[in-house]
Amino acid sequence: MFRSLQFLFGQFVPRCNHNIDKHFPDYYVLQYMDGGEVDLQIDTRRYSMQGRWFWSSYPGPRISFHASNPAKTWTHRYLAFRGSLVKQWIEAGIFPISPQPSPTIDYSDRFDDLLELSRKTDRWSIARASLAMETILTELAEARAKPHAIPAWLENGLAQITTLGADIDFDRMAIEAGMSTRTFRRRFAAALGVSPQAYAIACRIGHARHMLGMTELPIKTIAEQLGYRDVFFFTRQFTRFAGISPAAYRRTKEA
Repeated sequence: MFRSLQFLFGQFVPRCNHNIDKHFPDYYVLQYMDGGEVDLQIDTRRYSMQGRWFWSSYPGPRISFHASNPAKTWTHRYLAFRGSLVKQWIEAGIFPISPQPSPTIDYSDRFDDLLELSRKTDRWSIARASLAMETILTELAEARAKPHAIPAWLENGLAQITTLGADIDFDRMAIEAGMSTRTFRRRFAAALGVSPQAYAIACRIGHARHMLGMTELPIKTIAEQLGYRDVFFFTRQFTRFAGISPAAYRRTKEA
């Protein structure tokens, strides 16, 4: 039972510039981006994705994806797997999935937990990783069954805010949404329960946590990639929101 799913490889790539163009012969991949812009093609179907999206790679069609702008990158997580459990998912209609926006604010922490479990070899970790994967796929299927509730102006704003290192301009977002800045901020807060500024800071701190825990990049480099011009301001803001300094946070992950 516990060996019905075999995890092959997976990774968190904070500044991904992969250029994938191939057939996937005998394994499957759950792909998740939470920042940047990606062009995806599955056979003749083309997709342009920005912000937080899921999609899958699977045997059969030729699948290609890359950053929309060759000079840019995106924030990428993926996990490859195979096994008899996949057949059950296919029969249940929860896999493979066509590209779809993330149904919640952020799956980054859960995907990172899934990646960590997938690297272990004991039966209980494999069982937990399989359950975590199935839970995510089930939630995506549930979201597909519901009417699309996110208005275009909010989806566009979220895509810009969640892009790693983006220069966030709320006035421009308001203009693109056809609103005054005050109205944009009010409607954003009404929809998500937090102000655009608070949401943007939470996204940056979330990116910082992942980069501190899963890369060896210097703290100054992480601050620059997140759009901070001053590493000391980044350190103060991270400490205020995370309750611990970036350096101390990294040490806890290393331990």
